[in-house]
Amino acid sequence: MSRLKGFTGERMLLLVLWGAVIGFMLLIVVAAWPNYWIYVASEATPLTWLESLLLVLTAAVTGLVAYLEGLTGKSSRRDVLGWLIVAAAFAWLALDERFALHERIRDRFLKPTGIKILPWMEEGDWIILIYMAFGLAALWGIWRLIGDNRSSRLFLIVALLLAICSVGMDTIHIRSLDKGTERLLQSLEEGVETLAMTSFLSAFLCVWMGKIRSLAVAAKEASRRPDML
Repeated sequence: MSRLKGFTGERMLLLVLWGAVIGFMLLIVVAAWPNYWIYVASEATPLTWLESLLLVLTAAVTGLVAYLEGLTGKSSRRDVLGWLIVAAAFAWLALDERFALHERIRDRFLKPTGIKILPWMEEGDWIILIYMAFGLAALWGIWRLIGDNRSSRLFLIVALLLAICSVGMDTIHIRSLDKGTERLLQSLEEGVETLAMTSFLSAFLCVWMGKIRSLAVAAKEASRRPDML
C-alpha cells in the first residue's frame, strides 16, 4: 500500500510539473497573440526565466540525490561524485541560460574566427554543439547512475531526443531567413528546449523520489524489528 502511495505521489508531482510548464507556455503565447513570439523567441523573456528555473531545480534535485547516496552509505564515492558533477553541470547551464553566457562567448570570441562546422550555420555559432558533445559523452555515466528506474530512463530518452532537436534547430543561421520564419523557428526551438529541460528534471525527480521511497521502506522495516524481537 505504501509503495502504491509512493507511485501515486510521484505521478501527481510529475503531472503538476508538466501541467505548470505547458500551461505557462500556452499562457505567454496567448497573452502576446497575435505576436506570439514576443515572450518566447529571445534571450530575455518569461520563457527563458522558466528555463532557468527548470535548470536550477534540476541542479538542486541531482544535488539532493548525491546527498542521499552519501547518506545511506550504500553507494560508492564514484556514484556520489557522479551526481555532484551532474548537479554542477546543470547549475552551469542555469547560469548560462540566465545570463546568456554562451551567446557572449560566441559573439566575443568565436564569431571573429569565421569558422562554420556545418554549412547552414552562422560563423562561430557552434558552442552549443560543444555542449551537446559533452552531454552525449556523459550520457552513459548518467544512464548508469539512474540504475534500473524505468520512468527515469524513459524521461531521459525523451529529454535527449528533444535536446537533439533543439540543438539542430539552433544551428540554423536564422538571419538568412525571412522575419516570419525566423520568429517561428526561434519560438519552436525555445519551446522544444523547455520541454527537454522539463524531461531532464522529470528523469531526476523519478530517481530522487525512488531514493526517498526506499529510505522510507527501510525505516519502516527497521522500526518493526524491535517489535518482532
